[in-house]
Amino acid sequence: MDTAGSLIDKLSIVNIKIFKAEDAKRDPDATDEEIASSTRLTNRLNKHRNDLIGELDDILGFENDGNIKMYGK
Repeated sequence: MDTAGSLIDKLSIVNIKIFKAEDAKRDPDATDEEIASSTRLTNRLNKHRNDLIGELDDILGFENDGNIKMYGK
């Protein structure tokens, strides 16, 4: 089981990867294939990000109904 600190580390890394993928999508020289690939990557990373947030909420004891992001009350 991960600790809150390790989940925060993982969340930071995923956020950086999302930022880079979003930048790739906005590149004016990006091909349609590159944009599509970056979009798929962003979708996967967002899913991973939401999973990490849920795990972090569980460790910290926050209730989350799955519809909202929570880092505390």
